[in-house]
Amino acid sequence: MLWFGCALAIGGIAALRLSWSRAGRSAGLNALGWAGLAGGSLLAGLADGAWGIAVVALFAMGTAALFLARAALEQPRSLRRSDVSFRAVSTAGRGNWRRGTVTFLLAGPAALALAVAAALAARSLAIRWPVAEADANVMVLALVPLIWPLLAFAVLMVCDRRRQIAMLVAGLAAASLPLLAMGGQP
Repeated sequence: MLWFGCALAIGGIAALRLSWSRAGRSAGLNALGWAGLAGGSLLAGLADGAWGIAVVALFAMGTAALFLARAALEQPRSLRRSDVSFRAVSTAGRGNWRRGTVTFLLAGPAALALAVAAALAARSLAIRWPVAEADANVMVLALVPLIWPLLAFAVLMVCDRRRQIAMLVAGLAAASLPLLAMGGQP
């Protein structure tokens, strides 16, 4: 059942990719893709519990990463949508890999560093309260995967590079305040 769940998850990602690659998204393919992911997770959970769900999630994320890598390496084709507002948002020229690399670095590693700093600051504050050290450590592990995608999303929604950098620097300064106020003790 675990391997069938993995196959369902891979098929679900493939169906979502097929749906999202069209000019108009297909509600049927979207439903099929999400149903494949849910069914794969359910089967894996029934077969091996949380471990099975984790394995299915890895297969699904690996498949999605392969689709993303292929799309990143392809030469950009003509715009699929002729919407003028879509072109207005894209201020960078097509194929500007330096700009894309900087955006990746800001939304990826820089946002991750800020998420870790914010989680460590929250840990420092929690240790000062009557919270056990083990609970504070688990809080860090829970906060990083919650904060990082939100930061990455916020960075990607800002079009101006200076505002992106200012947002990350201000967040890092705010996250560092509790650490500095407590003498740097995490």
